[in-house]
Amino acid sequence: MDIRSIKPDEFRAFASVWERTFNFDGKDEELELEAKVHEFDRSIVVVDDGDFVGTGGAFSFDLTVPGGSVPAAGLTAIAVLPTHRRRGVLTSMMRRHFADVQARKEPLALLRASESVIYGRFGYGIATHEASWEIAKRDATFELDPGTPGRVSLVGADRARRVLPDVYAEAARTSPGFLSRGEAIWNHMFSDLESWRGGFTANRFALYEENGTALGYLRYRAKETWEHNIPKNEILASELIALTPVAESALWHFVFSMDLVETIRTQNRPTQELLSVLLSDSRRLSGRRVDGLWARLMDVPAALSARRYRTEGRIVIEVDDRFLPEQGGRFVLEGGPDGAECKRTTDDADLVVDAAVLGSRYLGGGSFSLYQQAGRVLGSPEAVRLADTMFSWHVEPWCPHYF
Repeated sequence: MDIRSIKPDEFRAFASVWERTFNFDGKDEELELEAKVHEFDRSIVVVDDGDFVGTGGAFSFDLTVPGGSVPAAGLTAIAVLPTHRRRGVLTSMMRRHFADVQARKEPLALLRASESVIYGRFGYGIATHEASWEIAKRDATFELDPGTPGRVSLVGADRARRVLPDVYAEAARTSPGFLSRGEAIWNHMFSDLESWRGGFTANRFALYEENGTALGYLRYRAKETWEHNIPKNEILASELIALTPVAESALWHFVFSMDLVETIRTQNRPTQELLSVLLSDSRRLSGRRVDGLWARLMDVPAALSARRYRTEGRIVIEVDDRFLPEQGGRFVLEGGPDGAECKRTTDDADLVVDAAVLGSRYLGGGSFSLYQQAGRVLGSPEAVRLADTMFSWHVEPWCPHYF
């Protein structure tokens, strides 16, 4: 089997592999939009006797990390036809992808996993978690309504398209797990095809502003349902991004002030949700926690040097990288809130971890101690405590972007 990138006129055949793997029919208008954001020079296709049997690709992102940002490759479009499973197709695509990432000197590889059991063996660990929430409006009362110095207003798609990217970019500056969104991605999001709506309305937008400055936004949809003349409408809060707690609180108050609504649902939200403490009775807020962004360190010294650490410390970490042994080894990390340096060393290891564990802790979430209890981290209690303190961060990692 041959493996290569694709040309733009091969995109339809490329997409047909996803359709047969994920069991859907792609509409022409959807594929046209997908082609506009696709990075053809990062595409991967496996060809068997002239037929496409496996696909992959990557987006070029900037990833916010504690105290900074790094270039990162977001793996996407991974699919293997049912006829070619267990034949090394995925492994060959992953090796090609990693070679591309290394050639571009990107310290991190990222993905969102459709099948969570697959990617640990390639060195990825769960770096962020996210939650979806649901509550009946009648059960939602707020503990306080202190008022705000600003106001919430509904705006059209044209103004939202101008304002939302700046708010998102400002939030991304200090929020580990955020991914950059270029013009092509924003254009794709605002296309808002009817086939994406699932019976809901087109996107609607609300802004929170103070003195003419937007400090937060809500993108949402509504679904109209009536039973025996009783309204049972739903609100789906698709994305809420706020730069201050006041802005976030004001936007949640707006959501719960809508008339004729029975149920309010959210999509990707942080697991530590401000809404849960704004409500008088948080038990009524039901939710589901799932994995979000997966991370894999492709250049350990570059990746660990790029972020900041909660406290000053020095620790020698031995990384067991089974898929890319040359990327593993022993590294000394010296860092703190003002900067860090990491380099290879022959010193004795304080901590031994596998590549997936290091990826899971990179953005500040998780716990080395918990992995130690599971037998996936070796080290003294003092070394594990120091690593947990250093790698933790005051902002929970969260990735609101899908790719």
